[in-house]
Amino acid sequence: MPSPFSDEQLGKTISLLWLFAILNTIFRDIHQLVVAQTIEEILAGQMNGNPVTESAMFAGAFAVELFLLGMLLSRLLKQKHARLFNLVVAPLAALGTFIAPPTDLDDYFFATVVLVTFGAIFALALKWRTSASAINRVTYAEKAPS
Repeated sequence: MPSPFSDEQLGKTISLLWLFAILNTIFRDIHQLVVAQTIEEILAGQMNGNPVTESAMFAGAFAVELFLLGMLLSRLLKQKHARLFNLVVAPLAALGTFIAPPTDLDDYFFATVVLVTFGAIFALALKWRTSASAINRVTYAEKAPS
């Protein structure tokens, strides 16, 4: 069985990490729905003391799409393009975590898990080399004088 950290498997591993981030984010949101204050805020058109506007809803939808695209594109794009996508989007997603900062202990827990996950996605994408660069490393190694 190949290692989940081999260049051939990294796309699958990163895709699973995006899914893990998505599920943690969704569960954090669902988890908040049992708090009476959250329900009152939603009914008043507020979230964390901020008005819920169409642009805020669009920004949230856009962020969710980036997460979903991360999961999909990590598996479907060529390695070079998937690597670039993950190197750009994982830090943006991490920054997005602070748009609605944690307000209580469980939010801090979920935010930490998601931030570590985005860090892992970025680190693995950084490690992920394209097949061409791997071939070039072998070629240069073979040409080295003995």
